[in-house]
Amino acid sequence: MSELRPELRRFVEKRFPGAAVERLAGDASYRIFYRISPRSAASVVLMDYGSPFEVETDDVRLGRVFRRAGLRVAELIELSPEIGILVLEDLGSSSLESVLRDSRRPASSSPPPELRRAVDLAAQVADRGTAALADSDRAAGPALDRERFRFEMDFFLEHFVGGLVGKPNLAQGLRDPLYGLADRAAECPRPVLCHRDFHSRNLMVLGNGSLAMVDIQDARWGPDTYDLASIVCDAYLEIDDAWVDTLVDRYLGALESRPEPAAFRCRFGLVAGQRMIKALGSFGWLTTVKRTDRYLEAIPRTLGRIDRLLGSVDETRALRRLLAESDLLRIRP
Repeated sequence: MSELRPELRRFVEKRFPGAAVERLAGDASYRIFYRISPRSAASVVLMDYGSPFEVETDDVRLGRVFRRAGLRVAELIELSPEIGILVLEDLGSSSLESVLRDSRRPASSSPPPELRRAVDLAAQVADRGTAALADSDRAAGPALDRERFRFEMDFFLEHFVGGLVGKPNLAQGLRDPLYGLADRAAECPRPVLCHRDFHSRNLMVLGNGSLAMVDIQDARWGPDTYDLASIVCDAYLEIDDAWVDTLVDRYLGALESRPEPAAFRCRFGLVAGQRMIKALGSFGWLTTVKRTDRYLEAIPRTLGRIDRLLGSVDETRALRRLLAESDLLRIRP
């Protein structure tokens, strides 16, 4: 309790007298999360923004979009803008990452059921979520577009290549090819709602085996392959390359709007490459600026996938060669 801000401590003491307070491992944002466990009531999660806010936050606005679409996210229990907090339903501690890592299943030629359910959920976000977003006050909101993807390539060059690897001189030769990938990845005939960080640390496995989503505040318009690429190329999981085609087929079969499969697979390869390079930029920033080593183990896995994926797609083989010649695919932090 002593680590809480004074006004936050007073709120908890008044609203949840005698409750135990546990700080949770947060995401990469400025927000801080606490589990509040009252003596005789269900626990809740308190999201602390650090200071008061005057208008609804993106967590509130986008939570409304997801719920309107019938997509499972934490219920908003209480909003206290004057002290800068949300009180949310506690979805538990069983993330998809922890469930898959702790399972004792033998090796299999098919993806585990939890991963298949995650792909089904990604299709539901793309279908039902898109209609809800189009009918909301976020309809004209931000998008994962050409400008955003180019920004993420610059972020990779600054924080991974320059910051973590220590080779800022490589940026000039890599920027144009990376921009080319960004531009191609942004091409999509039908933008959809994207969670944007649809990976195993943001998917909670509930008691009945169903999945719920957290960290939704960055959801926005984007390519119809984006959330699929995020989970199929999840940086935090060991996912067999042989599962990818099965999971892509499952996603296509689950969509209500059926894109042409060959064109979809081409887009998937480009978006997955861009998504993984973007992730490396984030890992570099988190390691060198935020001073956390929580993401270091994901880097070799991500580099290996980038190597294999970019080398298997005609449009990205030249970029893969440049990254290899620069020794960027061999980094082991």
